[in-house]
Amino acid sequence: MRRSAIFTAILLAAAVSAFPQGKQMKPKTKNEATAIQAMLSAPDPTARIKAADDLITKFADTEFKAFALFLEADAYAQLGNSEKAIVYGEQTIEADPKNYQAQVLLAKTYAQTTKPNDLDKEEKLKKSAKYAADAIENLKTAEKPNPQLTDPQWTEMKNDFEGQANLALGINAAYHNKMDEANAAFGKVATLDTDPVDLIRAGRVLIDLKKYAAAIPWFEKVETSPNAQDQIKAIAKSDKARAQAMLK
Repeated sequence: MRRSAIFTAILLAAAVSAFPQGKQMKPKTKNEATAIQAMLSAPDPTARIKAADDLITKFADTEFKAFALFLEADAYAQLGNSEKAIVYGEQTIEADPKNYQAQVLLAKTYAQTTKPNDLDKEEKLKKSAKYAADAIENLKTAEKPNPQLTDPQWTEMKNDFEGQANLALGINAAYHNKMDEANAAFGKVATLDTDPVDLIRAGRVLIDLKKYAAAIPWFEKVETSPNAQDQIKAIAKSDKARAQAMLK
């Protein structure tokens, strides 16, 4: 499990007065507190979306609006609905311009949904790079979001978010044939990002761009990663074989 997933679990288990950007807030009424708790304890992404919608609809002035919007964006991302993940991610940024979690989510979603023949390719890549850069900048001054986190845990979590942001920057560079920049960014993914699946995503983008030789080392990184489960390593091995076959 990536550090940011653990981070989210800690936040959801925390008291309702803990907000993920370091700002302490409290519900205004008992009914609002109940709605917030329902959102935090929702058992799955679909239930979390409904609970977050209920909170925002019934308590329009809730101080938890940005948090609820991000949870919706993240839930839609988990469900594979990138369009709604983007809609709610951008609404999160409108409510909280320094929300690095939403910025990372948007950076990755725009980058990963870009295809070589998209008519709006440049627009999506530009948005992806901006959100990634904003996230990295905001992480520099981000406060520890929850007292349950130790300093080493918080450092690891910030590193993980930065690593994910670099996936988006690497994809942007690869699309513009700036392979030195792409490799440098993907190198940060390898060292900072705790989820080796992101390296598979990097490699697959390089395959889409017909940069087969450049893709192979990232699949190999996954094969030797201590964080990768056997199933993930098998996927990386298969993707590496696909890239190697295309070189012949």
